[in-house]
Amino acid sequence: MARKIISWLALAICEAILITAFILFCGDLSTEVMVLDMVVSTIILGLFFFDLLRPWGDQHTARMGAMGIRWSITISYAVIAIAAMILMRHSSFTIQLLVQGGLLALLLLGMAAALRTKEQIVNVYDEEKSKLNNRDDVKRAWRDLLEKVDQNGNIPSELRGRVDRMVQELRYLSPSNNTDAQTTDHQLVEGAETIGRMIGDYRMNNDQVEQKLAQCERLLQRRRTQYSN
Repeated sequence: MARKIISWLALAICEAILITAFILFCGDLSTEVMVLDMVVSTIILGLFFFDLLRPWGDQHTARMGAMGIRWSITISYAVIAIAAMILMRHSSFTIQLLVQGGLLALLLLGMAAALRTKEQIVNVYDEEKSKLNNRDDVKRAWRDLLEKVDQNGNIPSELRGRVDRMVQELRYLSPSNNTDAQTTDHQLVEGAETIGRMIGDYRMNNDQVEQKLAQCERLLQRRRTQYSN
């Protein structure tokens, strides 16, 4: 809350300075041209204010490039609009209004394009994150299973070795957005969790553990052939 208040206070102070400067140093500018230049300058100030203090997107979007696109649009508009104010200061108000209105329209189009680009960036990021999460869930489930096996003194060393091989082979598993691959990932997680519950009474469930582990080994072999679309 305090940051928000300070931000708006800073904007108000900058705007007051801007208006005062125009009034004191407007020179031979007509009133309507001065007001137009003040409006354009306020838009530029507002753009930089929101860029610096109130970013559009979340942190991962900014890291992935949406912030760079936004800044490019803001800086380009500011440079061209200020250049137009300086070069056309003695032109008629109508011409200046048309030029600044056209630049504002281009700014809005640029913002719309930037928002569209941002959405695409977020979609790609979310897709990649989902693939990594699925793969990491599989690895985590089998590491947890290996810990349970190590803590259970009734587990044969041969079975412990097979679980350890699963953990080692999963280290090289590639993420995938393939629907079949995601299904296989979920089956591998469920398999590890099922085995983890059954080894609590291994002597009673040894046959089921063997069957489920063999099934998971086959699933892993199949998963290696499932790549992203």
